[in-house]
Amino acid sequence: MNQYNAAKHKKLIVLGKSLEKGVTHKLPESFIHSIIGTLDFFGASAGELQQAIFDLTVAKYKIFDVLGMMYSSEYYQAKPIYAAIEKLVDLYIAQAHVGGFAWFLRGHDLDIEEPHHCDDCIKSYDEFMSLTPEQRAAAKAKLIETFGDVIEI
Repeated sequence: MNQYNAAKHKKLIVLGKSLEKGVTHKLPESFIHSIIGTLDFFGASAGELQQAIFDLTVAKYKIFDVLGMMYSSEYYQAKPIYAAIEKLVDLYIAQAHVGGFAWFLRGHDLDIEEPHHCDDCIKSYDEFMSLTPEQRAAAKAKLIETFGDVIEI
């Protein structure tokens, strides 16, 4: 069985309450896909993916709540997916920025990289979120023109 660390869980909850205080997460759907895709890549079952999708899109739980529930759950601790959950928790703590956390998942590979703080991810997320809907549409059109309709923005 995987090792639960109460101090890490507390750090996640304290940080998350500070970062996501009084707000429902506002991550674009493509960022939620990055979180779900990461869980899928690391072997989450269909039921585990459905639960994460429900928690993030229907129940609209905060990111730290979803991670905290998964991390502290004895169910997940007995599953191979727990290693990925630990990496996501470590990343959330290292980034200390909800959007930067999600952007990291879009541009880094947790299969070969350890979770770490990335200022570029935070900057890129903040720049992306400052774009108007028209600017986002233009950026998406340019990506589609360059790479085809395979990139989600």
